[in-house]
Amino acid sequence: MYTKYLLTALSGSKRDWDVISVHINSLNTLLTSRYTIPISTELYIERTKIRQTRTCEHCIMKESKIVIDVEGNESKEYYETQSKIPTIEINILRVKTTLIEEMVSKEKFNLIWECPKCKKENFIKNTPINFTEWSSNATFGVIWNQPVWTFVTRSQFDKLSMHWVTMFLKEIEMGLMAYQKAYFDEHHSDMKETISPFTHDMNLNDEISN
Repeated sequence: MYTKYLLTALSGSKRDWDVISVHINSLNTLLTSRYTIPISTELYIERTKIRQTRTCEHCIMKESKIVIDVEGNESKEYYETQSKIPTIEINILRVKTTLIEEMVSKEKFNLIWECPKCKKENFIKNTPINFTEWSSNATFGVIWNQPVWTFVTRSQFDKLSMHWVTMFLKEIEMGLMAYQKAYFDEHHSDMKETISPFTHDMNLNDEISN
């Protein structure tokens, strides 16, 4: 029901973004409190900001990635990789080189840092900073606050709002997949009335480019 009304509201030549907001928020509440997507610009910035890290040469960590099978079921796949330590957790020390090191490198000091995880030392020159950036189709389990019409944003307001709706729907779909998987794991059967993915019925990317 909410999907039908939302599609109708978005397909109109003159969109009422207050009405659209009601429909998309109603759709969001269907995910229950556990999977509902929070609306917070502050939280969105925190989750999407570029992280700076250095890679420890001595220890490993477990990471996970989302895997979706041919039936659309979502699961986490774990793998091991060298530990990535945020630079804000690293203290850089200036240590005098040995006589032999100085003769070879022509440097009187080395810059090193101690991994807070394994307590072993790493050379700065061997562990350059890594920048973690997100792909264009990444989801973060949160959406920024709905755009507000102002004198400054008036010329771009429709485009800004459509972009917000597009990203919100992507987040809701990921929440929906997690919700349906959790239901199946608990009840060992699919939901009696499943909510089908809906962004496939919407040509939103074309709308944004217009």
